[in-house]
Order: sequence, then structure tokens, then C-alpha cells
Amino acid sequence: MNNAKFLDWVKKEILSSGPISVSNAMRAALTHKDFGYYHSKKIIGSKGDFITGPEISQIFGELIGAFLGYIWEQSGKPSNSLLCEFGPGLGTLSADINRALRQIYPNFSCSPLHLIETSKSFRKIQKTKLNKQSVYWHEDFKKIPKNPVFAVANEFFDALGVDQAIFDGINWRQRLLNFSSKFEYVAGPILNETQLKHFDANHIKNPDKGTIIEYCPKSEQIITEVALHIKQFGGVLLIIDYGKTNQIGDTIQAVLNHKPAEPWSSAGDADISHWVDFKSIERTVEKVGARFIGPVSQSHFLTQIGIKQRAQNLSQIDNPRHNRAIFAAVDRLISPAHMGNIFQVGLITPIGKGFPPGFKV
Repeated sequence: MNNAKFLDWVKKEILSSGPISVSNAMRAALTHKDFGYYHSKKIIGSKGDFITGPEISQIFGELIGAFLGYIWEQSGKPSNSLLCEFGPGLGTLSADINRALRQIYPNFSCSPLHLIETSKSFRKIQKTKLNKQSVYWHEDFKKIPKNPVFAVANEFFDALGVDQAIFDGINWRQRLLNFSSKFEYVAGPILNETQLKHFDANHIKNPDKGTIIEYCPKSEQIITEVALHIKQFGGVLLIIDYGKTNQIGDTIQAVLNHKPAEPWSSAGDADISHWVDFKSIERTVEKVGARFIGPVSQSHFLTQIGIKQRAQNLSQIDNPRHNRAIFAAVDRLISPAHMGNIFQVGLITPIGKGFPPGFKV
């Protein structure tokens, strides 16, 4: 079990330097080469721990492909454009995007695809699934060529390590992870001025004792890099994730075999994530001089760009079982009872006016 290896790692870290930050613990649980969840087993799909939008229905990826193609067309059809996906997993989303682009925007479909992927096992799967495209893999976004980039990040930012702070009644303090006979949170040092700015803590009026807030340092770094790139070279980043518009509360959660699990006692064996703070993303984008549109609910976005019409078109064949499966998948993607409202959609663009399809009121 990877959790035993994670526990050994935690004990050594605590023995060396005391209780550890939540972001370091989360990063190790997910990406450590010896026991990290993403390096260990089949994790996406019906036999894994969770199912993402692209695995639910091909319509999800096809509509995103049509959306990116529309934005590319409205941007003047730059011939040196790049396609990009952050954390592509099994490669299903990029494959569905490319299939749609080949039919609607064939010139754009020939653009090289750049994947931000650190997992060697996932890269092998992606290489097989995306063998009809020119694909380039990168550890991070910094290696992307200086061209217009049309990118998507679906359930990517929720897996980046998040730090936490807790209000002790007087000061905001770091919230750290400790282990004695069991995992427990402890209050660490008082936040300094720089940390208070990162957490945007000074804007929280009259917090109650015990209030928890979150800040994702890796997310801020990546968003800054992408927004600066888009500002200078053009393109967009479409972000789809379960999220909120403030950072109040402990949002860390874990899923094991499609069921909720305690994060740290199952770390290494379970998928650990947190809710994405879209307001923090917006602040970061605006700070570098780009534009952030949204967020809107996934239901709003997919409905406005035609998911119901696409489902109707795909259900024209005389096969009731096939048709029921199509509409069940659509319902799962847009129903408030499922993914429709929990998942939010935001867009990073160059400075401009107006709202593209999917984001209109």
C-alpha cells in the first residue's frame, strides 16, 4: 500500500524539520516517484477512482474543440498557433478536440499539440491515443514555444498542492500537518505580510476563530506564466474545474474507488484534490494585464455552446439504448444534481471586449 510509504515519508519530514505544509503533503501524495498516486495505478475511468468529463461523453471534448476553433477563427486564424492541454490524463479530451477540429476547422486541427504532463505512465497512454497528431510533451508551461496558444485545463488546478491558514482569534497562522499516533492539523507560525497578501487574508472581515483559508502557490505561478504568454502572443486558456469564488473553508477532499475517503490516511492510494478558487485566478490574471472571463457554471457553458443540440443530432439513429446513454451522459454533465453547478468554467484571454459563446449572460 502506498499509504504506508507516504506515512514513512511524513515521519521523516517531521523528524527533520517539524510539521509540514499542506501543499507539500499533497504534492508528495500525488506525485512522489516512489508512492505518488499519479504514478501508481489505473486511476481514471470506471475501474479507477474517478471519472472526468471526457470519459463521460465524447460530446464534452467535441464542444470544447468547436469552442477553441471559434476563438481561433475570431483571433484571425493565426497560422503558427499551438494547441495545449494541462494534465491530459488518458488523452481522451485532446483526441475528442482534434476529431471535432478536423471536421470544422481542418487547418487549425493541424496545429501541433503540446501536453503538460509529468507522469511517464500517462505519457505512454497519450502517445498511443494521439498517434495521429504532432505531439510534444513538457514538464511545465515554460517550455511552450512563443506562439499563440489555445489551451484547456480540465480538472488540473484542483490537484495542485494548496496551503492553508487558520485564524486563532487574533492572528492568521499557517495550518500544518503533523503525525503522532494519527494525522492531525496544528497551528504554525503567524503569517507575515507577504503571506497575508497571498492568502488575501486582510480582505476577510471579522473572521471567526478557527476560520480556514486556502492559497495555491503552484496555481498562481502557472496562471501568471500562461496569462503573460497570452497577453504577449495571443490565444486563450479554458479552465474547467470544481470550484468557488472565495477561499474560505477547508476544501481538501479524497476519493478512493469512487467513494469519499479521509485524505491523509489514504494518501498515495486515493485521489486528493481541493476546490479551485476562481477569484484568486482572476486576481492573478488581472495583475499581469490579461483578461479573465467568468466563471460560469459548466451547465451554463455547455448549454450555451450547444450540448443539447449535439445530443439530439447523435441520437437520430433507431437505437433506444444508445440514445438513452447519450442523454444520461448529458444530464450528468449539466444537471445541478451532478456536475452542472459544482464545476465552473473560466477563460483567460488578451485584453478585449465582449463575451464569447458559453460566457454570455
